[in-house]
Amino acid sequence: PPLNRLNPQSSIQHQRIAPRCFLVRERSNIQPNMKANYELCLSGDNCMFVPYRPEHLTNYHEWMQDPDLLEATASEPLSMDDEVQMQREWRDDEKKCTFIILARDLIAAGRNSEDIPPHPNETTNNGEEKKSYPQLVERTLDAMIGDINLFLSEEELEESDDDDDEQSKQATAQQSTNLSQAELDLMIAASSHRHKNLGTELALMMMHYGATELKIRRFFVKIKETNHASLRLFKEKLGFSQCAYAKCFGEYELECKCDTSEEMAVWVERRWNWWCREGENNKIGPTVMVGVGEGCNDDNKIDGDTEDGDDEHTCRMYEVHNCPLNSSS
Repeated sequence: PPLNRLNPQSSIQHQRIAPRCFLVRERSNIQPNMKANYELCLSGDNCMFVPYRPEHLTNYHEWMQDPDLLEATASEPLSMDDEVQMQREWRDDEKKCTFIILARDLIAAGRNSEDIPPHPNETTNNGEEKKSYPQLVERTLDAMIGDINLFLSEEELEESDDDDDEQSKQATAQQSTNLSQAELDLMIAASSHRHKNLGTELALMMMHYGATELKIRRFFVKIKETNHASLRLFKEKLGFSQCAYAKCFGEYELECKCDTSEEMAVWVERRWNWWCREGENNKIGPTVMVGVGEGCNDDNKIDGDTEDGDDEHTCRMYEVHNCPLNSSS
């Protein structure tokens, strides 16, 4: 669930209940931000990600009047004017990457296929120019089920106790300026689509996009100790490991970290492939995924990985398409 929407930085420190994401900006290079992602959509097998646009505000505002969602997200109800302002601020914030989640099973049957991106395994857009879906947002408002976000921040430099290893310290300091971390936040607002094993698919899609496009090598989540569903998702299914616990808030911090964003992308792809294989074998998603909370190393291979760690891709995760603005967005 999302953080307190009126003051995200404050809620991160004091009021966070469930996973939310932070986008990071490198010191020397400004990374793609919410505005840069504002005309892209990610087309997955069961769900799609589309940019958070003004057209979504009515449904989003209705979601956030639900007392249970407000409690879960540590938020206060906002007026529609406040929602409009917040959407604009998030759109322009280079440290945020926000998508609305669409459920494919809610997209009206018989809708013109030219308006909707195909399933990733049905596309033949290998290396070709992205296809464009200018009507996607306005024609799928009835398929909204939640949102998913990354909130970027720079990693803190870890100090070494070894005074003799100056070369190592310098290398670590140089590396810290080029690596990013992101807090991941996922909210399924539609009760009809909770407990349907969608969380793993959604999180892996966003993590892969973050690693490949935003150069993120560390993802973390902050989850209340009473939020058992989110803890199971990130610890058991996604293999995040605990890195901190705030007793005063009853809140865990879990992380998944690799040495580079490229390794993170491979990590996500391997887990996705394993997830696909298990789903095909069992007709459902797996209940437990082997994690690599300590990093991306060979000791954390998943059953079925090849010796060099490059297992065969069994199904595509998602395809990226253009989602052009219209005059009202």
